[in-house]
Amino acid sequence: MTSKRKNHFENTEPSKISKAEINEIKELVNQVENEEFDELNPSSLKKLVLSFEKKYLKNQQLRDKYQNEPEKFMESEIDLHEEIKKLQIIATSPDLYKLFVSLGSIVSLGSLLIHDNTDISISVIDLFNELIEAEDEEQDPEMSIFNSFIKNNIMETLVDNLSRLDVTNDEEQQAIHNTFSIFESMLELGGSKSAPILASKSQLFKYLLNYISTAATTTTTTPTPIKLYSSELLSSIFLNDENSRLIFTKKYNGIEKLLVLLSQFIKKQPESLQETEFVENIFSSICSLLLNNNENKESFLKSEGIQLMLIFIKKKTQQRGSALKILDYALTDSKKSNEMFVQELGLKTLFSSFMKKIKSKHSKKIYNESQDQEHIVTILYSLLRNLDTTSDYYSRLMVKFNEDNFEKIDKLLELHFKYFKKVQLADKNLKKNKKEEDDEDEDDDEDDDEEILLKRLDAGLFTLQYIDLILALLSKENKEISNKIKDSQDLQNEIKIILNEYIETVNKESESKFIKSLIDSF
Repeated sequence: MTSKRKNHFENTEPSKISKAEINEIKELVNQVENEEFDELNPSSLKKLVLSFEKKYLKNQQLRDKYQNEPEKFMESEIDLHEEIKKLQIIATSPDLYKLFVSLGSIVSLGSLLIHDNTDISISVIDLFNELIEAEDEEQDPEMSIFNSFIKNNIMETLVDNLSRLDVTNDEEQQAIHNTFSIFESMLELGGSKSAPILASKSQLFKYLLNYISTAATTTTTTPTPIKLYSSELLSSIFLNDENSRLIFTKKYNGIEKLLVLLSQFIKKQPESLQETEFVENIFSSICSLLLNNNENKESFLKSEGIQLMLIFIKKKTQQRGSALKILDYALTDSKKSNEMFVQELGLKTLFSSFMKKIKSKHSKKIYNESQDQEHIVTILYSLLRNLDTTSDYYSRLMVKFNEDNFEKIDKLLELHFKYFKKVQLADKNLKKNKKEEDDEDEDDDEDDDEEILLKRLDAGLFTLQYIDLILALLSKENKEISNKIKDSQDLQNEIKIILNEYIETVNKESESKFIKSLIDSF
Protein backbone atom coordinates (compact mmCIF):
# COMPACT_ATOMS: atom_id res chain seq x y z
CA MET A 1 0.00 0.00 0.00
CA THR A 2 1.44 3.37 -1.00
CA SER A 3 1.06 6.13 1.58
CA LYS A 4 -0.81 9.26 0.47
CA ARG A 5 0.83 11.33 3.17
CA LYS A 6 3.34 13.91 2.06
CA ASN A 7 6.85 12.47 1.93
CA HIS A 8 9.50 15.06 2.73
CA PHE A 9 12.22 12.45 2.19
CA GLU A 10 11.51 11.58 -1.47
CA ASN A 11 14.51 13.48 -2.80
CA THR A 12 17.01 12.21 -0.25
CA GLU A 13 20.05 10.74 -2.00
CA PRO A 14 20.86 7.16 -0.93
CA SER A 15 24.38 6.46 0.32
CA LYS A 16 26.72 4.69 -2.11
CA ILE A 17 28.36 1.75 -0.30
CA SER A 18 30.93 -0.63 -1.71
CA LYS A 19 30.58 -4.45 -1.49
CA ALA A 20 33.45 -4.60 1.00
CA GLU A 21 31.71 -2.04 3.23
CA ILE A 22 28.44 -3.99 2.97
CA ASN A 23 30.19 -7.17 4.12
CA GLU A 24 31.81 -5.27 7.01
CA ILE A 25 28.42 -3.84 8.03
CA LYS A 26 26.82 -7.33 7.92
CA GLU A 27 29.54 -8.69 10.15
CA LEU A 28 29.15 -5.85 12.67
CA VAL A 29 25.36 -6.19 12.65
CA ASN A 30 25.57 -9.93 13.30
CA GLN A 31 27.77 -9.15 16.32
CA VAL A 32 25.43 -6.53 17.74
CA GLU A 33 21.95 -7.95 17.19
CA ASN A 34 21.67 -9.59 20.59
CA GLU A 35 24.14 -7.38 22.40
CA GLU A 36 23.09 -5.27 25.41
CA PHE A 37 24.91 -2.00 26.18
CA ASP A 38 25.69 -0.91 29.70
CA GLU A 39 26.95 2.40 28.43
CA LEU A 40 27.03 4.20 25.13
CA ASN A 41 30.25 5.07 23.35
CA PRO A 42 31.14 5.84 19.71
CA SER A 43 31.70 2.18 18.91
CA SER A 44 28.46 0.90 20.47
CA LEU A 45 26.53 3.79 18.91
CA LYS A 46 27.70 2.79 15.43
CA LYS A 47 26.66 -0.81 16.09
CA LEU A 48 23.21 0.32 17.27
CA VAL A 49 22.70 2.43 14.17
CA LEU A 50 23.87 -0.33 11.85
CA SER A 51 21.49 -2.78 13.47
CA PHE A 52 18.61 -0.32 13.12
CA GLU A 53 19.43 0.39 9.45
CA LYS A 54 19.42 -3.36 8.71
CA LYS A 55 15.95 -3.80 10.26
CA TYR A 56 14.74 -0.65 8.51
CA LEU A 57 15.95 -1.87 5.11
CA LYS A 58 14.54 -5.36 5.62
CA ASN A 59 11.12 -4.00 6.51
CA GLN A 60 11.09 -1.76 3.45
CA GLN A 61 12.05 -4.63 1.16
CA LEU A 62 9.42 -6.99 2.56
CA ARG A 63 6.69 -4.35 2.40
CA ASP A 64 7.53 -3.58 -1.22
CA LYS A 65 7.62 -7.28 -2.14
CA TYR A 66 4.50 -8.39 -0.25
CA GLN A 67 2.29 -5.30 -0.30
CA ASN A 68 -0.94 -7.29 0.00
CA GLU A 69 0.34 -9.99 2.35
CA PRO A 70 0.94 -8.29 5.73
CA GLU A 71 1.62 -11.62 7.49
CA LYS A 72 4.88 -11.84 5.51
CA PHE A 73 6.28 -8.53 6.77
CA MET A 74 4.68 -8.38 10.22
CA GLU A 75 7.64 -9.99 12.01
CA SER A 76 10.03 -7.45 10.45
CA GLU A 77 7.71 -4.72 11.71
CA ILE A 78 7.97 -6.00 15.28
CA ASP A 79 11.76 -6.19 14.98
CA LEU A 80 11.91 -2.63 13.62
CA HIS A 81 9.73 -1.37 16.44
CA GLU A 82 12.03 -2.92 19.02
CA GLU A 83 15.11 -1.52 17.26
CA ILE A 84 13.71 2.01 17.39
CA LYS A 85 13.13 1.61 21.13
CA LYS A 86 16.77 0.60 21.58
CA LEU A 87 17.87 3.89 20.04
CA GLN A 88 16.38 5.79 22.99
CA ILE A 89 19.59 5.18 24.92
CA ILE A 90 21.23 7.78 22.64
CA ALA A 91 19.29 10.50 24.50
CA THR A 92 21.47 9.78 27.55
CA SER A 93 24.57 10.98 25.66
CA PRO A 94 24.05 14.32 23.90
CA ASP A 95 27.83 14.47 23.44
CA LEU A 96 27.39 11.71 20.82
CA TYR A 97 24.62 13.52 18.92
CA LYS A 98 27.02 14.86 16.29
CA LEU A 99 28.25 11.33 15.51
CA PHE A 100 24.69 9.96 15.47
CA VAL A 101 23.53 12.61 13.00
CA SER A 102 26.57 12.02 10.77
CA LEU A 103 25.57 8.35 10.44
CA GLY A 104 22.42 9.46 8.57
CA SER A 105 19.73 7.72 10.59
CA ILE A 106 17.69 10.90 11.14
CA VAL A 107 16.66 10.63 7.48
CA SER A 108 15.65 6.97 7.86
CA LEU A 109 13.78 7.68 11.09
CA GLY A 110 12.10 10.73 9.55
CA SER A 111 10.72 8.61 6.72
CA LEU A 112 9.24 6.24 9.32
CA LEU A 113 7.06 9.05 10.66
CA ILE A 114 4.77 8.35 7.67
CA HIS A 115 5.05 4.57 7.97
CA ASP A 116 1.74 2.83 7.33
CA ASN A 117 1.99 1.13 10.70
CA THR A 118 1.01 3.82 13.20
CA ASP A 119 2.86 2.02 15.99
CA ILE A 120 6.13 2.50 14.12
CA SER A 121 5.40 6.18 13.60
CA ILE A 122 4.50 6.65 17.27
CA SER A 123 7.74 4.97 18.40
CA VAL A 124 9.76 7.38 16.22
CA ILE A 125 7.87 10.38 17.65
CA ASP A 126 8.70 9.11 21.13
CA LEU A 127 12.36 8.72 20.18
CA PHE A 128 12.58 12.18 18.59
CA ASN A 129 11.00 13.69 21.69
CA GLU A 130 13.58 12.01 23.93
CA LEU A 131 16.43 13.19 21.71
CA ILE A 132 15.39 16.83 21.37
CA GLU A 133 14.50 17.16 25.06
CA ALA A 134 18.07 16.18 25.93
CA GLU A 135 19.63 18.52 23.34
CA ASP A 136 22.21 20.61 25.18
CA GLU A 137 24.48 23.23 23.65
CA GLU A 138 27.14 22.58 26.27
CA GLN A 139 27.42 18.86 25.42
CA ASP A 140 26.51 19.28 21.75
CA PRO A 141 27.89 22.68 20.67
CA GLU A 142 26.72 22.21 17.08
CA MET A 143 23.13 21.52 18.20
CA SER A 144 23.21 18.50 15.91
CA ILE A 145 19.71 17.12 16.55
CA PHE A 146 18.08 20.55 16.37
CA ASN A 147 19.77 21.45 13.09
CA SER A 148 19.19 17.98 11.63
CA PHE A 149 15.45 18.30 12.34
CA ILE A 150 15.47 21.63 10.50
CA LYS A 151 17.54 20.34 7.56
CA ASN A 152 15.54 17.14 7.09
CA ASN A 153 12.03 18.64 7.35
CA ILE A 154 11.19 16.71 10.50
CA MET A 155 8.80 19.35 11.85
CA GLU A 156 6.84 19.55 8.58
CA THR A 157 6.50 15.77 8.52
CA LEU A 158 5.38 15.68 12.15
CA VAL A 159 2.67 18.22 11.33
CA ASP A 160 1.48 16.20 8.30
CA ASN A 161 1.34 13.11 10.50
CA LEU A 162 -1.18 14.77 12.86
CA SER A 163 -3.90 14.13 10.28
CA ARG A 164 -4.00 10.41 11.08
CA LEU A 165 -3.68 10.59 14.87
CA ASP A 166 -6.97 10.14 16.70
CA VAL A 167 -7.20 12.47 19.69
CA THR A 168 -9.74 10.16 21.38
CA ASN A 169 -7.35 7.18 21.32
CA ASP A 170 -5.11 7.18 24.43
CA GLU A 171 -1.96 6.00 22.64
CA GLU A 172 -2.38 8.38 19.72
CA GLN A 173 -3.31 11.23 22.04
CA GLN A 174 0.05 10.68 23.76
CA ALA A 175 1.72 10.80 20.34
CA ILE A 176 0.08 14.18 19.68
CA HIS A 177 1.33 15.36 23.07
CA ASN A 178 4.86 14.16 22.26
CA THR A 179 4.70 15.85 18.86
CA PHE A 180 3.82 19.11 20.58
CA SER A 181 6.63 18.52 23.04
CA ILE A 182 9.09 18.28 20.11
CA PHE A 183 7.78 21.59 18.74
CA GLU A 184 8.07 23.19 22.16
CA SER A 185 11.69 22.05 22.51
CA MET A 186 12.51 23.30 19.01
CA LEU A 187 10.99 26.70 19.82
CA GLU A 188 12.94 26.92 23.07
CA LEU A 189 16.23 25.92 21.41
CA GLY A 190 15.85 28.20 18.38
CA GLY A 191 12.54 29.99 17.98
CA SER A 192 13.79 32.28 15.20
CA LYS A 193 14.47 29.21 13.01
CA SER A 194 11.69 26.86 14.03
CA ALA A 195 8.71 29.22 14.45
CA PRO A 196 8.69 30.37 10.78
CA ILE A 197 8.75 26.73 9.65
CA LEU A 198 5.77 25.82 11.83
CA ALA A 199 3.87 28.95 10.78
CA SER A 200 4.54 29.19 7.04
CA LYS A 201 5.90 25.83 5.86
CA SER A 202 3.37 23.59 7.57
CA GLN A 203 -0.36 23.44 8.33
CA LEU A 204 0.16 23.45 12.11
CA PHE A 205 -2.17 26.41 12.68
CA LYS A 206 -4.99 24.44 11.02
CA TYR A 207 -4.53 21.54 13.44
CA LEU A 208 -4.13 23.76 16.51
CA LEU A 209 -7.35 25.60 15.67
CA ASN A 210 -9.13 22.25 15.25
CA TYR A 211 -7.86 21.02 18.61
CA ILE A 212 -8.88 24.13 20.54
CA SER A 213 -12.28 24.34 18.84
CA THR A 214 -15.26 23.20 20.87
CA ALA A 215 -17.94 24.09 18.34
CA ALA A 216 -21.20 22.20 18.53
CA THR A 217 -20.64 20.88 15.02
CA THR A 218 -17.53 18.91 15.98
CA THR A 219 -18.03 15.17 16.40
CA THR A 220 -15.21 14.72 18.91
CA THR A 221 -14.21 16.70 21.95
CA THR A 222 -10.52 17.44 22.34
CA PRO A 223 -9.21 16.47 25.80
CA THR A 224 -8.32 19.52 27.89
CA PRO A 225 -4.56 18.69 28.10
CA ILE A 226 -4.31 18.75 24.28
CA LYS A 227 -6.36 21.96 24.07
CA LEU A 228 -4.07 23.52 26.67
CA TYR A 229 -0.90 22.42 24.89
CA SER A 230 -2.29 23.72 21.57
CA SER A 231 -2.93 27.14 23.09
CA GLU A 232 0.59 27.22 24.57
CA LEU A 233 2.13 26.47 21.18
CA LEU A 234 0.12 29.24 19.55
CA SER A 235 1.41 31.76 22.09
CA SER A 236 4.99 30.54 21.70
CA ILE A 237 4.97 30.74 17.88
CA PHE A 238 3.53 34.27 17.95
CA LEU A 239 6.20 35.40 20.40
CA ASN A 240 9.01 33.94 18.29
CA ASP A 241 7.91 35.00 14.81
CA GLU A 242 6.25 38.31 13.99
CA ASN A 243 5.25 37.19 10.49
CA SER A 244 3.35 34.21 11.94
CA ARG A 245 0.81 36.65 13.39
CA LEU A 246 -0.17 37.87 9.94
CA ILE A 247 -0.24 34.35 8.49
CA PHE A 248 -2.56 33.21 11.29
CA THR A 249 -4.97 36.04 10.61
CA LYS A 250 -4.85 36.22 6.80
CA LYS A 251 -4.68 32.52 5.94
CA TYR A 252 -6.70 31.01 8.80
CA ASN A 253 -8.99 33.88 9.89
CA GLY A 254 -7.45 33.19 13.27
CA ILE A 255 -8.48 36.27 15.26
CA GLU A 256 -12.17 35.76 14.53
CA LYS A 257 -11.92 32.06 15.44
CA LEU A 258 -10.22 32.86 18.75
CA LEU A 259 -12.84 35.49 19.58
CA VAL A 260 -15.64 33.03 18.81
CA LEU A 261 -13.94 30.54 21.10
CA LEU A 262 -13.69 33.09 23.91
CA SER A 263 -17.32 34.19 23.57
CA GLN A 264 -18.55 30.94 25.15
CA PHE A 265 -16.84 31.93 28.41
CA ILE A 266 -19.12 34.93 28.96
CA LYS A 267 -21.81 32.67 30.38
CA LYS A 268 -19.78 29.53 31.06
CA GLN A 269 -16.81 29.94 33.38
CA PRO A 270 -13.73 27.64 33.12
CA GLU A 271 -14.36 24.42 35.04
CA SER A 272 -10.78 23.55 36.04
CA LEU A 273 -7.35 25.08 36.51
CA GLN A 274 -6.27 23.64 33.15
CA GLU A 275 -9.25 25.17 31.38
CA THR A 276 -8.59 28.51 33.12
CA GLU A 277 -5.00 28.42 31.89
CA PHE A 278 -6.23 27.51 28.41
CA VAL A 279 -8.52 30.57 28.30
CA GLU A 280 -5.73 32.84 29.53
CA ASN A 281 -3.46 31.50 26.78
CA ILE A 282 -6.06 32.44 24.17
CA PHE A 283 -6.27 35.97 25.58
CA SER A 284 -2.44 36.19 25.54
CA SER A 285 -2.35 34.98 21.94
CA ILE A 286 -4.75 37.73 20.90
CA CYS A 287 -2.54 40.29 22.67
CA SER A 288 0.47 39.01 20.70
CA LEU A 289 -1.52 39.20 17.46
CA LEU A 290 -2.42 42.84 18.14
CA LEU A 291 1.05 43.98 19.22
CA ASN A 292 2.35 46.60 16.74
CA ASN A 293 0.18 45.08 14.00
CA ASN A 294 -2.36 47.41 12.38
CA GLU A 295 -3.63 44.77 9.93
CA ASN A 296 -4.52 42.46 12.79
CA LYS A 297 -6.14 45.34 14.65
CA GLU A 298 -8.35 45.86 11.58
CA SER A 299 -9.35 42.18 11.72
CA PHE A 300 -10.02 42.51 15.45
CA LEU A 301 -12.38 45.44 14.81
CA LYS A 302 -14.19 43.66 11.96
CA SER A 303 -14.68 40.61 14.19
CA GLU A 304 -16.27 42.84 16.87
CA GLY A 305 -13.44 42.22 19.30
CA ILE A 306 -13.96 45.50 21.14
CA GLN A 307 -17.64 44.73 21.73
CA LEU A 308 -16.79 41.28 23.09
CA MET A 309 -14.13 42.61 25.47
CA LEU A 310 -16.55 45.25 26.79
CA ILE A 311 -19.07 42.50 27.53
CA PHE A 312 -16.44 40.56 29.50
CA ILE A 313 -15.80 43.70 31.59
CA LYS A 314 -19.45 44.70 32.08
CA LYS A 315 -20.44 41.17 33.13
CA LYS A 316 -17.59 41.17 35.71
CA THR A 317 -16.42 37.78 34.47
CA GLN A 318 -13.24 36.07 35.62
CA GLN A 319 -11.66 37.28 32.37
CA ARG A 320 -12.27 40.98 33.09
CA GLY A 321 -8.57 41.75 33.58
CA SER A 322 -7.56 39.90 30.42
CA ALA A 323 -10.22 41.80 28.45
CA LEU A 324 -8.79 45.11 29.71
CA LYS A 325 -5.34 43.98 28.61
CA ILE A 326 -6.57 43.17 25.09
CA LEU A 327 -8.26 46.58 24.84
CA ASP A 328 -4.97 48.15 25.97
CA TYR A 329 -3.15 46.42 23.07
CA ALA A 330 -5.94 47.12 20.57
CA LEU A 331 -6.13 50.87 21.26
CA THR A 332 -2.39 51.57 21.30
CA ASP A 333 -1.44 53.66 18.23
CA SER A 334 -4.76 52.98 16.48
CA LYS A 335 -7.14 55.86 15.77
CA LYS A 336 -9.83 53.52 14.38
CA SER A 337 -9.76 51.31 17.49
CA ASN A 338 -10.10 54.32 19.78
CA GLU A 339 -13.03 55.70 17.78
CA MET A 340 -14.74 52.31 17.76
CA PHE A 341 -14.23 52.06 21.53
CA VAL A 342 -16.04 55.38 22.13
CA GLN A 343 -18.71 54.53 19.56
CA GLU A 344 -19.48 51.25 21.38
CA LEU A 345 -19.99 53.13 24.68
CA GLY A 346 -16.67 51.91 26.01
CA LEU A 347 -16.14 55.11 28.01
CA LYS A 348 -19.00 54.28 30.36
CA THR A 349 -17.68 50.76 30.97
CA LEU A 350 -14.07 51.93 31.34
CA PHE A 351 -14.77 54.76 33.80
CA SER A 352 -17.11 52.53 35.79
CA SER A 353 -14.23 50.07 36.25
CA PHE A 354 -11.85 52.95 36.97
CA MET A 355 -13.98 54.48 39.74
CA LYS A 356 -15.41 51.41 41.46
CA LYS A 357 -13.96 48.52 43.39
CA ILE A 358 -14.98 45.18 41.97
CA LYS A 359 -17.69 43.33 43.80
CA SER A 360 -18.71 40.02 42.33
CA LYS A 361 -19.53 36.42 43.08
CA HIS A 362 -15.98 35.41 42.13
CA SER A 363 -13.06 35.04 44.49
CA LYS A 364 -11.10 38.25 45.17
CA LYS A 365 -7.97 36.49 43.93
CA ILE A 366 -9.34 36.57 40.38
CA TYR A 367 -8.92 40.33 40.09
CA ASN A 368 -5.53 41.98 40.21
CA GLU A 369 -6.19 45.63 41.09
CA SER A 370 -2.74 46.95 40.18
CA GLN A 371 -2.74 45.20 36.77
CA ASP A 372 -6.26 46.41 36.02
CA GLN A 373 -5.31 49.98 36.94
CA GLU A 374 -2.23 49.75 34.70
CA HIS A 375 -4.34 48.74 31.69
CA ILE A 376 -7.06 51.31 32.42
CA VAL A 377 -4.66 54.27 32.62
CA THR A 378 -2.86 53.07 29.46
CA ILE A 379 -6.22 52.92 27.65
CA LEU A 380 -7.06 56.42 28.88
CA TYR A 381 -3.76 57.72 27.57
CA SER A 382 -4.34 56.02 24.20
CA LEU A 383 -7.74 57.72 23.93
CA LEU A 384 -6.26 61.13 24.73
CA ARG A 385 -3.39 60.66 22.26
CA ASN A 386 -5.15 58.99 19.33
CA LEU A 387 -8.56 60.67 19.12
CA ASP A 388 -8.76 63.80 16.97
CA THR A 389 -9.07 66.72 19.42
CA THR A 390 -11.71 68.35 17.18
CA SER A 391 -13.85 65.21 17.00
CA ASP A 392 -17.06 64.34 18.82
CA TYR A 393 -15.24 61.28 20.22
CA TYR A 394 -12.70 63.49 21.98
CA SER A 395 -15.41 65.82 23.28
CA ARG A 396 -17.25 62.86 24.81
CA LEU A 397 -14.01 61.79 26.51
CA MET A 398 -13.39 65.26 27.98
CA VAL A 399 -16.97 65.40 29.26
CA LYS A 400 -16.25 62.26 31.27
CA PHE A 401 -13.23 63.89 32.90
CA ASN A 402 -15.14 67.09 33.65
CA GLU A 403 -18.37 65.61 35.01
CA ASP A 404 -19.31 65.16 38.68
CA ASN A 405 -17.02 67.93 39.87
CA PHE A 406 -13.89 66.37 38.32
CA GLU A 407 -14.14 63.14 40.33
CA LYS A 408 -12.04 61.26 37.76
CA ILE A 409 -9.26 63.81 38.23
CA ASP A 410 -9.48 63.26 42.00
CA LYS A 411 -9.16 59.54 41.36
CA LEU A 412 -6.08 60.09 39.17
CA LEU A 413 -4.50 62.26 41.88
CA GLU A 414 -5.27 59.58 44.47
CA LEU A 415 -3.55 56.98 42.27
CA HIS A 416 -0.59 59.31 41.69
CA PHE A 417 0.05 59.57 45.44
CA LYS A 418 -0.48 55.83 45.91
CA TYR A 419 2.02 54.80 43.22
CA PHE A 420 4.49 57.62 43.95
CA LYS A 421 4.78 56.33 47.53
CA LYS A 422 5.21 52.75 46.31
CA VAL A 423 8.01 53.77 43.96
CA GLN A 424 9.66 55.89 46.69
CA LEU A 425 9.61 52.91 49.04
CA ALA A 426 11.07 50.66 46.33
CA ASP A 427 13.85 53.21 45.68
CA LYS A 428 14.73 53.30 49.38
CA ASN A 429 14.93 49.50 49.56
CA LEU A 430 17.03 49.34 46.40
CA LYS A 431 19.50 51.90 47.75
CA LYS A 432 19.72 50.02 51.02
CA ASN A 433 20.37 46.73 49.25
CA LYS A 434 22.98 48.32 47.00
CA LYS A 435 24.95 49.56 50.00
CA GLU A 436 24.95 46.09 51.51
CA GLU A 437 26.21 44.45 48.33
CA ASP A 438 29.86 44.02 47.51
CA ASP A 439 30.34 46.21 44.42
CA GLU A 440 33.81 45.09 43.40
CA ASP A 441 32.89 43.94 39.89
CA GLU A 442 32.27 47.14 37.89
CA ASP A 443 31.33 45.14 34.76
CA ASP A 444 27.98 44.35 36.32
CA ASP A 445 26.89 48.02 36.57
CA GLU A 446 24.84 47.88 33.37
CA ASP A 447 23.07 44.69 34.46
CA ASP A 448 22.42 46.26 37.87
CA ASP A 449 20.81 49.31 36.23
CA GLU A 450 18.48 47.09 34.18
CA GLU A 451 17.55 45.05 37.23
CA ILE A 452 16.87 48.20 39.25
CA LEU A 453 14.62 49.57 36.50
CA LEU A 454 12.68 46.30 36.33
CA LYS A 455 12.14 46.34 40.11
CA ARG A 456 10.95 49.94 39.99
CA LEU A 457 8.55 49.11 37.17
CA ASP A 458 7.23 46.15 39.18
CA ALA A 459 6.67 48.51 42.11
CA GLY A 460 4.31 50.59 39.95
CA LEU A 461 6.57 53.04 38.08
CA PHE A 462 4.99 52.18 34.70
CA THR A 463 1.46 52.93 35.97
CA LEU A 464 2.68 56.10 37.68
CA GLN A 465 4.27 57.34 34.46
CA TYR A 466 1.01 56.98 32.54
CA ILE A 467 -1.04 58.56 35.34
CA ASP A 468 1.26 61.59 35.26
CA LEU A 469 1.19 61.73 31.45
CA ILE A 470 -2.62 61.88 31.62
CA LEU A 471 -2.55 64.58 34.33
CA ALA A 472 -0.08 66.69 32.35
CA LEU A 473 -2.07 66.28 29.13
CA LEU A 474 -5.39 67.15 30.79
CA SER A 475 -3.76 70.12 32.47
CA LYS A 476 -2.79 71.40 29.03
CA GLU A 477 -6.30 70.82 27.63
CA ASN A 478 -8.43 72.24 30.46
CA LYS A 479 -7.71 75.30 32.63
CA GLU A 480 -9.89 74.16 35.55
CA ILE A 481 -8.11 70.80 35.66
CA SER A 482 -4.78 72.64 35.40
CA ASN A 483 -5.64 74.82 38.39
CA LYS A 484 -6.72 71.78 40.39
CA ILE A 485 -3.42 70.00 39.73
CA LYS A 486 -1.21 73.07 40.17
CA ASP A 487 -2.66 73.90 43.58
CA SER A 488 0.17 71.84 45.01
CA GLN A 489 3.76 72.75 44.12
CA ASP A 490 4.94 69.41 45.48
CA LEU A 491 2.57 67.57 43.16
CA GLN A 492 3.81 69.58 40.18
CA ASN A 493 7.41 68.79 41.05
CA GLU A 494 6.66 65.08 41.47
CA ILE A 495 4.97 64.89 38.07
CA LYS A 496 7.87 66.70 36.40
CA ILE A 497 10.39 64.36 38.03
CA ILE A 498 8.51 61.28 36.77
CA LEU A 499 8.03 62.62 33.24
CA ASN A 500 11.64 63.82 32.87
CA GLU A 501 12.78 60.37 33.93
CA TYR A 502 10.30 58.69 31.58
CA ILE A 503 11.33 60.71 28.52
CA GLU A 504 14.81 59.17 28.71
CA THR A 505 13.31 55.71 28.07
CA VAL A 506 11.14 56.71 25.07
CA ASN A 507 12.57 55.50 21.75
CA LYS A 508 9.97 57.05 19.44
CA GLU A 509 11.08 60.58 18.51
CA SER A 510 7.59 61.97 17.94
CA GLU A 511 6.42 60.71 21.33
CA SER A 512 9.54 62.08 23.01
CA LYS A 513 8.91 65.54 21.52
CA PHE A 514 5.27 65.42 22.60
CA ILE A 515 6.14 64.56 26.21
CA LYS A 516 8.79 67.29 26.27
CA SER A 517 6.15 69.79 25.16
CA LEU A 518 3.89 68.60 28.00
CA ILE A 519 6.66 69.13 30.54
CA ASP A 520 7.49 72.59 29.16
CA SER A 521 3.87 73.72 29.33
CA PHE A 522 3.18 72.17 32.73
